[in-house]
Amino acid sequence: MYHAVWAKYLPVITLKVKQVIRTGEPAHIGMYQFEFHKSGKKRKIGHQFDLELKFGRVLTDISKSAVALELNAVIKEDTTIRPLVNAGHFCFSLDSSFVFTIEKKTIEE
Repeated sequence: MYHAVWAKYLPVITLKVKQVIRTGEPAHIGMYQFEFHKSGKKRKIGHQFDLELKFGRVLTDISKSAVALELNAVIKEDTTIRPLVNAGHFCFSLDSSFVFTIEKKTIEE
């Protein structure tokens, strides 16, 4: 459902992950609400989520979020971003204003 949306944004997400690794500061990407609505079956479903990956393993329960599940699948399929997220602890989130945020946590967190 959302695979095409994440595939479209993946090059930008990859650049932002590299930026977050380099600077240690969170990065934000403004996304378009209509892309998620045209991909989803219902307009009233929530698209916001928090996806936490530590060394490539999902730490948060994303089983009820198709948006987060598909992002995780796209990340695992891509040979460029997968090694980056497999080497650290990252949080990916999408808020109700469709701002996608990438944060790198310290390993102790």
